Amino acid sequence: MLVSDIDAGKSAMIDRVTDIELWCRSYGLKLNADKSDVIWLGSRPQLAKLSEAEKNLHLPSGTLRASETARNLGVVLDQHLTFEAQARACSRACFYHLRRLRQIKRFIDDFSMQLLVQAFINTRLDCCNALLADCSVGVCKRLQRIQNCAAQLVCSQSPRNHAALC
Repeated sequence: MLVSDIDAGKSAMIDRVTDIELWCRSYGLKLNADKSDVIWLGSRPQLAKLSEAEKNLHLPSGTLRASETARNLGVVLDQHLTFEAQARACSRACFYHLRRLRQIKRFIDDFSMQLLVQAFINTRLDCCNALLADCSVGVCKRLQRIQNCAAQLVCSQSPRNHAALC
């Protein structure tokens, strides 16, 4: 859709959301506008042409505010589909777990540490990794750094050692 067609697109979107609200009401559910996000996808130049007021959807039941990111099934989508927000969220969670695992390392054996890293780190890295097929070098480096730190922890290497030495 072109930026010039924004009004037609917004009216079609409002009609669909209104249909969803009616469907929800017929089943005794409520669509909560405060917990719903609208995300506009496009290139940076295209999205720069839209004002903040144009990005919001005004429904009879409330206003859906535009957001730069949205979470769907655990995946954080950003408005440019670069997946940088997904990589940041994954990195934050993985490094949190790596810090906690490093604290208990002296109390458990190597096999148990390996299982915990697989459970807490590898599962997060593997979740929806097909979406990252054409991601930027920065996103790949961020995720590679997580794997390197996990390998250093499992192999009892110092953070100063290269991860490939394991």
